[in-house]
Amino acid sequence: MRRGFYLFRSLTVAAFLFLAFSRQGQASENWWETGHLSDYPSKRYMTALGYGQSARSARSDAVRALSQQLSAQIGSSYTQNRETSGMTTHRSVKDVIRIRTKTRLVHILFPRTRWVGNQNSFVALAALDIPEETRYLKGRVRNIERNIRSLRSSYENASDPLRRIRLLSEIVRNKEKAALYDREQAILSGGSPSSRFDVGRDITRLENRLAKDATFQVVVVNRCGVPDDLTRTVSHHITQALTREGLVGGPTGKIRISGEISSRPMGRHFSRRYLYYGYHYHFTVRGPGGQTWGEIARDGKAAGLTKDQARMMLTRRVSREGVRPLVQGIVSRLFYKKGSRRFVALPRESASSSKRHEKVVPKTGCTSSPLGQARTISHRQPGRHPSGRDLRT
Repeated sequence: MRRGFYLFRSLTVAAFLFLAFSRQGQASENWWETGHLSDYPSKRYMTALGYGQSARSARSDAVRALSQQLSAQIGSSYTQNRETSGMTTHRSVKDVIRIRTKTRLVHILFPRTRWVGNQNSFVALAALDIPEETRYLKGRVRNIERNIRSLRSSYENASDPLRRIRLLSEIVRNKEKAALYDREQAILSGGSPSSRFDVGRDITRLENRLAKDATFQVVVVNRCGVPDDLTRTVSHHITQALTREGLVGGPTGKIRISGEISSRPMGRHFSRRYLYYGYHYHFTVRGPGGQTWGEIARDGKAAGLTKDQARMMLTRRVSREGVRPLVQGIVSRLFYKKGSRRFVALPRESASSSKRHEKVVPKTGCTSSPLGQARTISHRQPGRHPSGRDLRT
């Protein structure tokens, strides 16, 4: 009996000492400095440290560190630059990575979190389970491949040129996403990425479609129906913005952007220090078939210490308020499916709204236009109404 008691006590003491020494051994690893734990070997886990004033913020920072570590490995191993004439595109894997690293990595563990006094913060160790994450990424690639096959079939059967452009752009986006997942799993597993997600041929096909079926023309005039310095500057901004998106402009473009911009001084009684100008613009976008895609109209005012400064501020206002949503709406119409997260619809002004806008700056008295507009109505373009409306259409 007594012998059994001593045996039990000896076993208990031995177990206690084993646990104490094992904990001491783990603590001696100083994981909060090295970023590694023996229980999480590098062959299976990718680890990173995170810091914060709370345990939760430290874990979030550790996840960001893991994502940056992974994207840095991808960016240093695989780069793809592309510049083409006719389309001002510059494609790089880094651009796609920037989107991916904002998403949540799935198979992450947090084996250790502790407060470190000499750093005055919490430190968290995050460990990415490489085999599990690799299996997840391969599953994502398979799902995207099925979607690409469906899009390819729809493209081959589509007859509408604009729908074919949108389907091609979706194919390119899906292939780039699949290529990124494939590169991630290749980095994690030590394999080689596949070449089946190269978008070179699809980009070339998309460029040819845009140059054939989605060319654009820009016609912006003042209230007298003729271009001036202000309207030419805004036209240039529209053309540049659409060209950056890969579209080709020309005098016979199929997508027609027409507009009218007018401005007038508001008088020194409005402000003693600043020179104010009231302005009005109205843009209309029509598709290749002549159907109205949308309209943007607005009144506002801009100020400057001098006339030139006021002109610069007015141009910036119109570009920010009118040109940007105009370009976003055209790009969305061509490249994104209606209802998708990235689709931005063009506004559609009502008739009453257009009439209300027209009252701000009168159509008569073209000689009072201060920002480089026409001095006389006699300089109108042939076939145009003083309001800028084309009488030939």
